[in-house]
Amino acid sequence: MKDLNALNTHELRAFFDSFDHVLCDVHGVLWNVLETIPGAAAAVASLQNLGKTFIVVSNNTTATLDDYHHDFTSKGFPIKRENIVTPIQTTISYLKKQNFSKEVFVLGTHPLKKSLRDAGFRIAERGPLEIKETFHALAAASTEDDGSVGAVVADIDLNVNYVNLQKAVTFLKRPEVIFIRGTGDARFGVGLDRVVMGPGVFHAIVEECSGREPVSVAKPAPFANEFIVEKYKIGDASRVLFIGDSIPSDMGFATKFGYKKLLVLSGLTKEGALEDWKFPEEYRPDYFVDSLKSVHDLIGRI
Repeated sequence: MKDLNALNTHELRAFFDSFDHVLCDVHGVLWNVLETIPGAAAAVASLQNLGKTFIVVSNNTTATLDDYHHDFTSKGFPIKRENIVTPIQTTISYLKKQNFSKEVFVLGTHPLKKSLRDAGFRIAERGPLEIKETFHALAAASTEDDGSVGAVVADIDLNVNYVNLQKAVTFLKRPEVIFIRGTGDARFGVGLDRVVMGPGVFHAIVEECSGREPVSVAKPAPFANEFIVEKYKIGDASRVLFIGDSIPSDMGFATKFGYKKLLVLSGLTKEGALEDWKFPEEYRPDYFVDSLKSVHDLIGRI
């Protein structure tokens, strides 16, 4: 595990010559929810100027692909629409590979549901946001099942409630119902020093109460990697650099599939975590750096 800033010019050239594709997380790397990380857009441009294919791999489903691309463009990031991967695309891909034709019950955002509809899938009706505070009202609103739902998709749901969690559990009691999980993080960084609960907290409730194990289509799951490898025709994993801020999600993903690992300290992980390591040893990054601004500056040295 080396500090990228500590490499000499010869070592830097060898590093930047060692990969062709860059897979990059977004939150904590390119921007946080409330601010863009200084120098990140310049780093993306610098890597592209070196001939690297720059691919964004995000677990964020709060925006459609078009909206996400607009966000990048408006923030000055030179990222192509076709080089953005989120669980929206992998969910659609998974369902299509199953020749799925029934209704989908979604614990997720409007952009996720819109994207599924646009892909030709029917979305099941959600339960009410508010009910009378009795168990009878809960049962009436959440335990009926006419068999029309064939899949439950659980992802980021910022309006999650008791009724819809129970509806998901109700549908999953039928073993033939497909259970897909997108983003499963238990917490998210939303600013340089701010963290909020992630959807994994609620997914755990559904999994425990239904007794079902979901198929994960978000990083670091195998299906997400299969989608990326197939879409971008990646033949040699050792020629891919993964950049991320999360040790379990990003470094875990890169480790599992044989990618080079660059950890940035501008998001969830701080330098203290490297000194007091509490993760699997194989998750250690090959390199770390304070932020992508340093990557841009270092490219200027070679």
